[in-house]
Amino acid sequence: MRVEIHSGVFAVDDDVATAHDLIRLFLEGRHDWTVHPDQVDEVSDFFKTHFPTLSSAYTEFAVKASVAQAWMNHADAPLLVTAHTIHDDVWDLRQPAVLLVEDEFSDRCFLLAVARVFEMTTLAEAEATQRLDIRHCGGKDRAYRQALHVSSRFRRTTRAALLLDSDRFAPGQVTRCHKIADSVRALGVQVHVLELREVENYVPNKVLAMLQPIRETTKKIDALKTLTPEQRGYFDMKKGFPAYGLGGSRVPRGHEDLYDGVPDETIAKLREGFGSSLPELMERAAADGRLTQSDFEKLGEGIATELRRLLAMLRQII
Repeated sequence: MRVEIHSGVFAVDDDVATAHDLIRLFLEGRHDWTVHPDQVDEVSDFFKTHFPTLSSAYTEFAVKASVAQAWMNHADAPLLVTAHTIHDDVWDLRQPAVLLVEDEFSDRCFLLAVARVFEMTTLAEAEATQRLDIRHCGGKDRAYRQALHVSSRFRRTTRAALLLDSDRFAPGQVTRCHKIADSVRALGVQVHVLELREVENYVPNKVLAMLQPIRETTKKIDALKTLTPEQRGYFDMKKGFPAYGLGGSRVPRGHEDLYDGVPDETIAKLREGFGSSLPELMERAAADGRLTQSDFEKLGEGIATELRRLLAMLRQII
């Protein structure tokens, strides 16, 4: 997180040890220190008084943080630590940020892939160093209780978020996931509900082409390319179009209007879907440098913007 220290912290001697603990979090790279240029002198005086042997190194660090701040543009204000909040703030900043997800393995792969492509290196670093805890939320039915439990560990700043599939069958549909999201937001936990149906709907065709056997996969991809972005976005990429009901049907209930006009031949080619390994393949492709932001832009208008918004949410809590 980006953190600003109010000048009042450096004007009192009561919480020197806590202030030092906070500075250590910056030195360890766990959070970013937002230092205003006019604070550098008072920060330097504070270090000289209380940490004379380290004052030179600490002052140099503060100067570098000040210079870096001057060159960066940030949409969100930093967390302001004051003399009154410093104990609670240090407690919260020491905790790993928590992201609750529906499938710990698949969602981790999805997020790491997206973060790599959209150049948010801090997410992978935070996950690897356990500063970000990506945790199974226990399923949609337990998401609220898990969020309540996680949020209770923080004192002032809830560094927790929830990522949910939308489970939509059509654009704009309000599902149970959106109602869960509203209840979790009330706890102070940030939430992102995917616009498309599931994480698999964000997997570019370039990744699908990695599936074996290639001949069958190519037929499926060719059929998928004939769908509109909306039809592709709410198609069950894992399972396809399974028969529905005793008599079977062309597509599952709820999909009828969306897939009107799609030839039966296309439906037949997509009936088995692409399986459950897509997020893992996407992470592998991203790690190999085979994916670009334009691959996600091709999935439909606003998809790349949504993914940037998701990463921005995670950047706030990390």
